[in-house]
This record gives sequence, structure tokens and C-alpha cells, in this order.
Amino acid sequence: MKIILTTDFSDENKMLFPYAIDLLRLAGGKIIVFHAYMDQFILGDSVFPGGIDSDAYFNREVVIEMENQAQGLMKETVNQLKEMVRNQNLDTISIDSILQGGDPELELVHLTEQENPDLILMGMRGKGRKGFLEGSMSKSIITKVQIPVLCIPEGYQWSMSSQVMFATNFGSNDEAFLRRLFDMLKPYNPLIHVVHLQMKEHDEEAATNMDELSQKFQSKELRQQIRFHTVRTTSAREALQVFAEQHNISLASFVANKRSLWDYIFKDKVGKDDFYSLQLPLLTFSVE
Repeated sequence: MKIILTTDFSDENKMLFPYAIDLLRLAGGKIIVFHAYMDQFILGDSVFPGGIDSDAYFNREVVIEMENQAQGLMKETVNQLKEMVRNQNLDTISIDSILQGGDPELELVHLTEQENPDLILMGMRGKGRKGFLEGSMSKSIITKVQIPVLCIPEGYQWSMSSQVMFATNFGSNDEAFLRRLFDMLKPYNPLIHVVHLQMKEHDEEAATNMDELSQKFQSKELRQQIRFHTVRTTSAREALQVFAEQHNISLASFVANKRSLWDYIFKDKVGKDDFYSLQLPLLTFSVE
């Protein structure tokens, strides 16, 4: 398994480390620590005497300084992660690093195309916070890559992902994603709650679809570790919050449709913001 772990070099970002290590604990694999810094600045002619020549010189100096700082911080971050791996005697986990100048979001997308990882692991902050691949950027990334993305909210204390919620609107790929989710989290021995939010008062089709989906998971192992729920509600956000609290959910998962109009995940107007409001780790899958 190969994981890209994005970092902004903050102390909060270290909360990603135990997730990366645990996902590779049994089978081993590689962690690629990734950071991108903006290497272009546009300054007005009035900033310095001499116009564009002075600006260009200042631009180069700033970029060089940023690159030097980033190299030092990357080395420190990788050393900390390697120390955690060594302390747990996990010699099947290797760690690499990639430091890149450019737009962070674009560079991450390009990196996933080059490396073809199994997972992107990144931090998540609330609206209005500016940082590396956080907030609106993480919401954008999940619809621009073809691989799962695990986003961890700021300040979240690591918890074993044993109670998992997977939201379904009965898409054609849900069975495959559910099996992938189960395999990915197998080291945690998870109990996966498959949840459909029924926004219409009368929806017999939902019950039929849920029964058909459940019939696809009838092996002894899966029957014991997957539960199916239909929740009738008029408020998606409130229903998700209540369900997560009642079942002590430590990880929420959903499928993000790349072509979803108005940023809605499901046709019943359940959006990414409804899941982000949970302030729980989010594991997302994407489809065209």
C-alpha cells in the first residue's frame, strides 16, 4: 500500500502520522510525505525603485528563502515520522518525501497521477482558515482525484476506526467501494454502518434498494461486520450528527460525484458540508 501524506509542517499536522502508520501496520508499504510551496509572487512596480528588475530580484530571494525553510522543515518532519516507525519496530514501512514548488492543489493532483497511490491522507480545517490543502482545498481535491482521500479535522484525537459510517444513495459503485472500505480498514476489525438518509416521506424504493445492497454482503464475515440503516429525516446534517453520536462513529465515508451540480453528493441535496460539519475523519471515494 502506498500513501501520500500531505503536510503543512504544523504541529496539528502530526495527527496524521498514526493514521498512516496504522494503515500500513500489517501489510507494510510506503509513505510519501508531500509539501508544495507557492514559488511565484506578483509585485507591483511601485514596491521598489527600478520596477520589474527589482521585483524579479526580490521574487527570487523570497522563493529561495521559502525553499530553504521548507527543506529544513521537511527533513524534521520525515525524521519524526521515521522515529515513530522505528519505535514500533515496523521495518516493512518505508518513508520518502517530495518537496515541490508550485500551486499545492495542482501539484498534489499531478503527484497522484505519477505515483498512483492507494490513499491521500491530509488535514482538514474549518471555513475561513488559510493553510496548505485545507478547508475548501480538501473539498476540491476529493473531486479531482480517482483515489480515496482521508481527511482528518484539526484537533481531532486519534481513535481506532472501529465504528464506521458509510453513506449511500445506492450508486452503482457502492458495493465495490464498500468492499474496498472493508479491506482498507480490516486491521481495525471495523463495524461498518451503511446509512441511507430518506428525505422523502414515502420512498418504498429506498427500502428495496437497501435490501438489494444488503443481500450482496451475506458472507459470514461481512454479515457480522456490516449493518444497514435507513434513516428518515428532513435535515441531512442533523440526522448525520445524531447517528454519529448514537453509534460512536470514528470515521465517516461517502462517495463524491465529480459532476455533482451545486456541490451536492446525493440528488436529495446532501452535500459535502453536511459531512464536514461532523468534525470526524472523512474517507471519500470519487466517481466521474
